[in-house]
Amino acid sequence: MIGISYHAGGLQDLSLPEVIRMLSETGYDAIEMMCGPEAHVDSNSVTDQELQQVKSMVEDHGLKVAVINPYKGPGLYQLALTSPQGAIDHYSLLQDVAIALDAGGVNFLTGYGGDKGDPFAWKLLIEVLQPICQRAEQLGISMNIHNHEATTIDAPDKVELLVQHVGSENLKLLHDITNFYHLGGDIAEVTARLFPLTVHCHVKGVKGMYPYSTFLIPGAPDDELDFRTFAQTLGRHGYDKYISVETFSSMPLEKVEIAYDMMSTILRDLGLRQ
Repeated sequence: MIGISYHAGGLQDLSLPEVIRMLSETGYDAIEMMCGPEAHVDSNSVTDQELQQVKSMVEDHGLKVAVINPYKGPGLYQLALTSPQGAIDHYSLLQDVAIALDAGGVNFLTGYGGDKGDPFAWKLLIEVLQPICQRAEQLGISMNIHNHEATTIDAPDKVELLVQHVGSENLKLLHDITNFYHLGGDIAEVTARLFPLTVHCHVKGVKGMYPYSTFLIPGAPDDELDFRTFAQTLGRHGYDKYISVETFSSMPLEKVEIAYDMMSTILRDLGLRQ
């Protein structure tokens, strides 16, 4: 069965108790917990006691924490450019948060390194990802590449090449199908191809193709993303983890129910959800 999660960044204007209660009442299975300087879990001040309180609150509402998502911070390349050890230390903190909340892994955006040239950016990313992923191996969690337009890692070939260079089985993919699709990727082909690396998924609604695309609530009337094909391909390959709804705080609050209704209906129709 495939679970439905919600990227809490789309509800950043609400308190964490409000977010958790809303997701539980709607029917979600999990929350993608944001952790950062402006997040529900503040990376600058988080304590063990706070994490225990968050964990209890999530469990009391019948949810799980799917993954940890760094929120509103710089990409990994930008962190490493300032201080490679600082980047390693930052993601060590996020890994500790993941362990405390029983999350399966930590997402990351690579950021864009074109200012010093693409080869330089790649080498710096590899340099810091190797110790970060080694620590993830010791902890039994994954580090999840978030493919994204306008970043160093935007296409399937680059995902596979980065994993090859880093050389860690714990470097995986947060498969953002919308970001692959609006760059021209075929949903069924890229989903099947990258399935062995996929440990978490994102879905946004979208209209148009990059650079003219506009992100929407998944399941909105103008949403052009073929979620059925995405879910069907995941199911065919045995995916049994979470797909997170990714929205933005500027979208109306109905986004929580609109996305859940669309996704749960299709997943049940495909026999991928009870």
